Amino acid sequence: MKVLYPVLNGFFHFSDIVVISFTLTGWICPQTRLAHLTLVVATLGSWFVLGRWLGEGYCPVTDCHWKIKDAFGEGRPKGTYIHLLVRRLTGLEPRSASVDRIVMITTFLLLIASLSLNIKTWLVG
Repeated sequence: MKVLYPVLNGFFHFSDIVVISFTLTGWICPQTRLAHLTLVVATLGSWFVLGRWLGEGYCPVTDCHWKIKDAFGEGRPKGTYIHLLVRRLTGLEPRSASVDRIVMITTFLLLIASLSLNIKTWLVG
């Protein structure tokens, strides 16, 4: 089973980056707007509903990824997946509160954009 850990780790990196990329851009294309809205609502639900019991900002994908990293011997990274990306891409150690605030504001702005465009599509057709 340990042979699969690097593959699973790569899969989760890929999955996280796809989810983040789609969250940032999925509202742009009319054909993906409903899927985007669904993803953003599910993300916020995970953060605030599941997060109530499992920890603030809970993400099941990141939770699985961190468990794989633990099992692989890499250890559980500090913070969220976004924190990990910022550290890896910049070499900087960002303040958790700042990263979380930027992610939260961005996500709510994306929710507003997605919801507005979906409502416009539903009303206009």
